[in-house]
Amino acid sequence: MKKIFATLALCVMTLAASAQVKSIDIKGDLRHDFGLGVGVTTDLTDNIEFSPAANFYFGDGTNLQFEADFHYKFDLGDDFTLYPIVGGGLNFSHYKIEILGEEESDTSLDFLVNLGCGVQKQLTDNLAGFVECKYQWCGGGGDTYFSLGVKLDL
Repeated sequence: MKKIFATLALCVMTLAASAQVKSIDIKGDLRHDFGLGVGVTTDLTDNIEFSPAANFYFGDGTNLQFEADFHYKFDLGDDFTLYPIVGGGLNFSHYKIEILGEEESDTSLDFLVNLGCGVQKQLTDNLAGFVECKYQWCGGGGDTYFSLGVKLDL
């Protein structure tokens, strides 16, 4: 699984070579299981950002998400930015568990929808920190979680 995550991280970094990409984003997702994500952010207009990402969650099985969020930025002053989040993507999960000697497995591919908001603080000219809270609907159920991360401006 580490090879898959490393390959995804390299793919996202390759996207960053494009002149349109504004930053590389690295985050930790805090929900019922812990996840790491890597993504990029690009400006579509002065106030609208597009932020695709790949997230890998460490739990009882494999859970990999590819999401694409849109942010509408509100400047709060003092290098703070508030942004609502609307987005979606795909969730791939595979679980294998053993119950009383019987092995059971389940694999699914579901669409997901993200709704939430985030706050970003510009720390230096090229580095920003952010906190996001998202409600994610996926496969008939929902989950609220927090993301903590950094953006490295290119």
